Amino acid sequence: MVICLGILLCMGMLFIISGKEELPEEAAVPRGQQIFYKAAYFLLKLRNNSKRSAQYSEFETGCLAQILTVIVIGTAATITIQFFFVEKSSLLNGYELTRPEKGQGNKVQKLQVDIGEELQTEQMEIVLKEREYTQEEKQKFLDEAMEMLPKEILKENASPDEVRGKVGLPAKLANGKVSVQWILTPSDLLDGDGNIIKDISEEGELLQLHADLNCDGLEGFYECALRLFPPEYSPEERLIREVQKSVEAANEESAQDSVMNLPREAGGEMLIWSQKPKSMTGICLALTAVASMAIWIGRNREMQNRKESRSRQMLLDYPTLLFQLSMLLNAGMTMQNAFFKMALDYRNRKDDRVRYAYEEMLTAYYEMQSGVPEAKAYENFGKRCGESVYIKLGSMLSGNLQKGSQGLAKILQEEADFSMEERRQLAKKLGEEAGTKLLLPMMLMLLVVLVILMVPALLAF
Repeated sequence: MVICLGILLCMGMLFIISGKEELPEEAAVPRGQQIFYKAAYFLLKLRNNSKRSAQYSEFETGCLAQILTVIVIGTAATITIQFFFVEKSSLLNGYELTRPEKGQGNKVQKLQVDIGEELQTEQMEIVLKEREYTQEEKQKFLDEAMEMLPKEILKENASPDEVRGKVGLPAKLANGKVSVQWILTPSDLLDGDGNIIKDISEEGELLQLHADLNCDGLEGFYECALRLFPPEYSPEERLIREVQKSVEAANEESAQDSVMNLPREAGGEMLIWSQKPKSMTGICLALTAVASMAIWIGRNREMQNRKESRSRQMLLDYPTLLFQLSMLLNAGMTMQNAFFKMALDYRNRKDDRVRYAYEEMLTAYYEMQSGVPEAKAYENFGKRCGESVYIKLGSMLSGNLQKGSQGLAKILQEEADFSMEERRQLAKKLGEEAGTKLLLPMMLMLLVVLVILMVPALLAF
């Protein structure tokens, strides 16, 4: 603890000394850590043995500032844990142990003892029993409980000769040091909490109270008498009691009937009974919110899967598309005619499967037919595809309109060869993912097979 306090004292002095330090303008200081950065900058200047502004090193200053932050937080946390959570030593003056007070239970103390001149060291456990009260303390607690009882019994009642409210029947007194056992005569006037439960006439009824007190073996008793009167109720409370009595009477009268007739009036007032239906609004709204969130997440995931599927298909089709373009160019067709032929062949095919790359080629064909410049249509084709290879292809086709298509077939062939290798890598990756997805079903099948084999064997024993 002393070491920790010393560290905090040193850090405080460092912060005070470095408080006037000016950080360089280029210093990027996180919020709330300026004091640590100033201290770190000050220490770095001392290391360089220069009173002038040392060359600023953001990396070194940041690292040192973080170290100082950790030291301060760690030291403060150590003091806090040691003060609030670590049990303090019960050994006083080297030979005295603090005994637990009554009610705290026995305490086990682990001590180290050095025996003899040779200082033989042993570990010992000592069980400290609770401190027992002296006779004087017990009598003091009993007297204190006796003085408290009259007030505790009456509570808010004005006098023992007129008790209309709750009667206090405490089980513990004197801060729990004295236990109390109650005997009531008659026993049917009060409930366990001291409330009047019997209908009492306005003449009142006498209640005898006998309390047996015990303080760690020392006993005492207390007796008193109370005159109970009917509780004072407000008009609303009195009417509610009348309704309760009418319901209890009706319940008793129809105990042998299959139907209970509720009272139609009580205390001169008409009663109209109804049952509040159970409301499912909260549950339904919660389920609606959960379902809406699930739909939103599901749709986003579906959209993401579609994008991934489209991207994967276009990457797989890219080498084939380049091979077709290069072959048509080698056959003597112009770039535009080759592009149109591939788009129209896709449109006229009988296969219903959608190929996104050829769909974009068909869209480019319609653009050129509607008057969009050929170079612009090629660039739009690459942008709509969205993949970097198609954007590169669109730029390549657009650029070759000015330079001429000579040598374009060879470039496309080389690009197709290169993309074919990428296609092989992609296909390999997809195969590995498919194998990983099949791992869980295979494990489940193995578990089913093990159950089929083991259950008959276990039943045979």
